[in-house]
Amino acid sequence: MISFFKQYFTEEKNVGFFQSFMLILFLLVFFLILFFVYSKPKKYYKEISLIPLEE
Repeated sequence: MISFFKQYFTEEKNVGFFQSFMLILFLLVFFLILFFVYSKPKKYYKEISLIPLEE
């Protein structure tokens, strides 16, 4: 199975598809992380930042 993917993605005609797919995947993950971070209220981050000082 892995040899199939290795053979498929090392051919010159498929390199552009692989690069495009990886770029889209990276952007999707990046924007999901941004959405997750900015969807939390500021109060959540203030509480989390004070945890080390509570002891």
